[in-house]
Amino acid sequence: MLGKIGNCGKIGPVLARRECLQMMTKKKIAASVVAGLGAVLIGFVLFAYFGFTRNFHIALTDQQASDIETALKGSLGEAIFSGRRAQVVSDSAIEGKTGLDALLAPVSSDNKDQGLIEAYRKDPQRFKRYAQMLDTATNAKQVGDAILHENTAHSARTSESLTIKANLKVDAWGKPFCIIPVGERVAVVSGGPSRLSCDALPLTPEQIAKSNRTMFAGPSDVVVVIAVPSQHSFN
Repeated sequence: MLGKIGNCGKIGPVLARRECLQMMTKKKIAASVVAGLGAVLIGFVLFAYFGFTRNFHIALTDQQASDIETALKGSLGEAIFSGRRAQVVSDSAIEGKTGLDALLAPVSSDNKDQGLIEAYRKDPQRFKRYAQMLDTATNAKQVGDAILHENTAHSARTSESLTIKANLKVDAWGKPFCIIPVGERVAVVSGGPSRLSCDALPLTPEQIAKSNRTMFAGPSDVVVVIAVPSQHSFN
């Protein structure tokens, strides 16, 4: 039966089939690592922030802590949804540095580069926008997992009826997610800051199905997260 899995069934010798299956397993492991990269990045950034403030006894007001959190999440959200990294410190400034030295790289004296918090203060709405999109995608991932677990993809039109925590059922703007079956997958879609209804989304199911990404933003900052059943995750 194992010899029928994927293309390995076409390989004759038992040893060759075994090597093929081992290669497929390695690819699945690699894909799992890539799929979890976003969560790891978020965890690392928050760990570095809290660890740094604790170890160096930096006293922050609630507003300062909120601003730093928004700046960090906004920077990561921009990298995910716009495909570019927020250039708050130049590459040359961190060249040859690793770990904390890279995180604390000094701003150049010619003021062409700026620190993350300074960039946030100059354009807070930009960071808030992407931070909200990141929070929305995080909740959408939870909704997608719940849909697959409850097998409600074809019966629920929104996330309101799911048996998960109430704060996870909504996006960053307080609206329930739209649930759109896409073949064997399920798209969890937020109407974005405009709070668009499920009937007014600027993306059709056909357009979503054609995307080769499982997390992306569309027109009007609608956020789309596609949940994939585990048995099909590596096809």
